[in-house]
Formats: sequence, structure tokens, C-alpha cells
Amino acid sequence: MPLARNEVCRADETNAPRVVWFHRWHDRLTGGQVKHADYFRHVRCTAGFQARITFANAPADAAAARERQALWPARETELAAEWTPRPGDVFFIAGTDWRYVRARGFEGRANPRVNLIQHVRHAHPGTELHGYLAERAIRVCVSPEVARALEETGVVNGPLVTIPNGLDLAPLPAPGQASTAERDQAPVLVVGYKRSALATELARHLAGADIRHVAVTGFLPRPEFLRLLAESAVAVCLPHREEGFYLPALEAMASGCVTVTLDCVGNRSFCTHLRNCLVAKDNAAALLAMIRTALAMPPAHRERLRDAAAATVADHALDGERRRFQALLADVDDLWREEQAAPGHAPRPAHGPAGTPRAEPLLDFAIVGAQKCGTTALGRFLGQHPEVAFCPGEVHLFDAPDYSPCWTPARIDARYRQALGEHANARVRGECTPVYMFLPGLAAQLARYNPRLKLIVLLRDPVQRAISAYYMEKGRGVETKPLWLALLLAPWRCFLEKAPRSLGAAQRWATYRRRGLYSKQLRNLYRHFDPAQVLILQNADLRHHHDAVLQRTFAFLGVADNVRVPAATVFANTGARKKHRVVRLLLRASYLVETLRLASLLRQRGPRE
Repeated sequence: MPLARNEVCRADETNAPRVVWFHRWHDRLTGGQVKHADYFRHVRCTAGFQARITFANAPADAAAARERQALWPARETELAAEWTPRPGDVFFIAGTDWRYVRARGFEGRANPRVNLIQHVRHAHPGTELHGYLAERAIRVCVSPEVARALEETGVVNGPLVTIPNGLDLAPLPAPGQASTAERDQAPVLVVGYKRSALATELARHLAGADIRHVAVTGFLPRPEFLRLLAESAVAVCLPHREEGFYLPALEAMASGCVTVTLDCVGNRSFCTHLRNCLVAKDNAAALLAMIRTALAMPPAHRERLRDAAAATVADHALDGERRRFQALLADVDDLWREEQAAPGHAPRPAHGPAGTPRAEPLLDFAIVGAQKCGTTALGRFLGQHPEVAFCPGEVHLFDAPDYSPCWTPARIDARYRQALGEHANARVRGECTPVYMFLPGLAAQLARYNPRLKLIVLLRDPVQRAISAYYMEKGRGVETKPLWLALLLAPWRCFLEKAPRSLGAAQRWATYRRRGLYSKQLRNLYRHFDPAQVLILQNADLRHHHDAVLQRTFAFLGVADNVRVPAATVFANTGARKKHRVVRLLLRASYLVETLRLASLLRQRGPRE
């Protein structure tokens, strides 16, 4: 059973606990304050750790004092006038708490720092929050979208860990308290305190359509808000376009409402249109149409939607968030010691638990792309070299749905060791997963694992690559549309995708044209790796100058370059080379600017490419 928000969970204090230091400026209730308080309680429930907090301001009045005590129910021993950390204590930093850390002169301390990131605005250059990304910390992101936004900045100093926001279920009315019939007669609740202008406009549309509704355009105490949810058949949640994690949509699902919301950064990982909610376009007319759809749903369809929503809520229970954070605290020293090296800088020394130097990462090189450019063939050729061990197939380690940036290199190596089997002790070890180059956040994770990793990239005429990829997906039964329509639908398919890391996501199979935009992908690699660590090969050269390309590749990997590997046909041609003349011409025209960009980039990088 999850703990209520005000329930005290006492960890084992028989041994001297490590203190996790919290700091807070509290003047009013916000979602960010609530989540900060949740993490304070998580520490109180963790054996071997003790929470201690200092407040930057006094309560404005008695009501603020009661609210503070309810959020952070600290005992006298957990309150401190200021931080007085011992070696080994942990700093918990959220938002602008970095100001306090800097003012106290704690930047140079060896204490591990855990930084809670609750919004994508940390990724916005020029903002105060973005400026703190250069500070070394273990960053806990409240959603995959926040983690992805930070990864793409290329400036984060320290590992990124995603712990999806948990919801405190205890105060929520049980969805079954009101019968389905009663709910179906209840009004529509418009949760518009973040988008009051849109909520007011929607309320006018609802009144004109004679649909009973309650519009909330200002802050309500949480009990009253939850009561309104429990009495409503449909909850319309209006987030900002950028959110770190949009909690009201999850609360509406937990209360048993049919949830209508807008697409925003902070709900894409848990709001899926027509599965657990309805996602409307960002205007009052579209919202009204979606509300009509919700009200007119057949009862069986409505119940399926509510059941899926309940499962989503269960996946985001607060005790799940607590367990994930407790696992992080158990590994906090290993995470803090992890080597973090920015391109062009010497790597920081990394040590194992006993203080001994950590072993070199197992993987020495990776073929990272591009898809349908000959990566499978090259991998098979390299695997025949007596000094090279190559993982069979595509490993898909860093892009796996269960991959976590908190995985240590040792944990990653354990998976590679399993894939390599008896060849794990070879002189040089590699793998091939072409999507590594395409998905923007993966280059940072590869560099975090092994800053010295060598990368091999194969390029092919982008038009041929796109059509070859289309026929591959058509052969698998994934693609059912004709080529011209598949190309037109691709951006829309990717836009609608709610789980881009899933193995069946549209970003993996419907990106026929986008994967041929090589210059953007290469620039992303160069942000995290020295260009000398990246070898670029051409598919045509591999086919027509087989021996010369392999000799060059062997030299790049540092193995004997006089080994002869016979040429072979790994995959036969699709037979579509002469088809689709008009589509080919249009595709070729669409790549004109990209062709110039790629040529310029390759010239800048010099003869190594």
C-alpha cells in the first residue's frame, strides 16, 4: 500500500546515517514544491540515510506555516539553520537551490550532488537553470522527455537518471465511489489554472453547446480539486506547451474521469490518444469536439479507456518513485564517481568501490549507422578478423526501452559480455546498432559509457537508402502504404508517437527521409566525440573497393591491416532500383540543401573522412 503524503516512514537509525541535505524557499504551494517534499520523505524512508532541511525564508503567516509542516513534516533534528555537511553526506538540489550551494562555497566539495530536474526549461540556453548544467551532479529527471531535452544540449555534467513522477494515491477518491451512471450525468471539469484564457474561451463554447461544466481558472486547495474530479465524468486538462511532467492529467485518470488533454512535452510518456485518454489540438473548437466525443462514447469504450488509465496510474504510484530513488541512493557513490569527460578535455579519473582504478570499458568500437547503408555487411566482415570480436546481430543496448542513464559501465559491460560470449576477451570488441547515430540522445550516453569509443559511420545515397528502408519495412509487414503516401505520412506518424523509445515506435521505421539527413546526425556525434574517433565510409566504396575500405577500417581500429576478408553479398537488392521515377526525382530535390551541408561538413573535417 502506498504511503499517504503526511505519513512518516522512519528508516533504520541504529547506524550513523548519511545526511541528505535539502534547501527550500517556500512561499506558496506549487507542483514543484510538492515533488521536492516527496523526495524529502523518500529519504526519511531509506535505511542508512537521514533527511535534513534548511528553509531560506520564514513562513509568511500561520497558514503558510501549517502548509510547510504538511509538506515537510520535519522533526526538530531534521531542521537546520544552515547546511553543515560532513564528508559522505549528499546534497539534494532542485531549481535555483544552486544559488545556496554557490553562496555557501560548496561547489568544490567532494559530496555527491543529486539535482532534481522538473522542467524542460533547464535545456533552454541563456536561462539561469541552463547555466547550472555545467555543475557536476547526478540529475534526476521527472520524465523521459525532460531527460531527452537535457541530453540534446550536450552540456550536462554528470549522469542523467529518469524517475517518472509518482502520484500519491492515498488522498484520491476511489474511482468506484461514484457509479458510471452518476458520472455520466456529471459536468465537465475544465482544469485551466495554467491556461486561464483558453479555459475561459472553452467555457464559452461549452455554454453555447449547452454542456454542463465547471471551469477552474485559479488555484484551488487540493482536497477541493480532487472532490471536483471525483464528481466529473470528463476532465479537460490544459497544460502549457512545455511541461516537465503534467500531473493534473494523471490525477484525472486516477479519479476515474475520461481525460481530455493537450499534447505537451511533459505528458507524452503517459498520455496516449484513444488508449488511456483523448488528446486534442490546442484550440477551443478542437477541445469542444473532443469533449463531445468523450460524452458520446459507448459505455464499453469508455470503460476500456478508464481501465487503461487506471493501469497508467498504477505505473506511476508514489511508492514506485520512492523505490527508484532509494535504488539511486544505494548506488550514489558509484554514480558520483562515474567518469564524465567532455569532448576535448581529459577524462576525470574514475575509481571502483575500493578506490582502485576502474577497468577500461569492454566495448572498443561501434558501427552506429546509417541504416540500410551496409552496416550489417561491414559488421560481418570485421567479425572475421582474428583480433576482432563482434556482437552478433544488433545489440540495441543504449536505445532499449529499459535502458537507464544510471546504469554504470560495469552493468553495461555485463550485457556486452553476454553478447560476446567466449570472445569477450578478444583484443578489440565491437557492436553494430545503426539507430545509435539517428536518435539524438544516444551519442551522449555512448560518450558517458566510454569517452574513447571509436565510431564507424557508413553513408549511402539518401534516395536509395530511403527507398531501401521502405521496402524493408514493407517486407516485414510494418508498412502497408504505397511509397509516396508513406513518405507523406512519415512526419505525422512520428508526431503522433507517444513512446519514441519503444522498439516499434514510428521514429524507428517511418523515418525514411529523415535518416538520410546525415549532416545533422554527424554534428551530433561530433558534439560528444573527437572527430578523430569517427570514421566515415561510403557504401559504394565498400561494394566496389572492398579490400581498401577494410584495410582502412582495420588501421582505424588499431588491428593488423593485412588481413584479407573475402567480399560477399549479405543482403540482395530489393529489385526496386528502376521503380518510382517521379518519387525519386522529388526526393532528390528535397535533399539538395542537405547534400551541400554534408559536403561542407566533410570538407571541414578533413581527409580522415
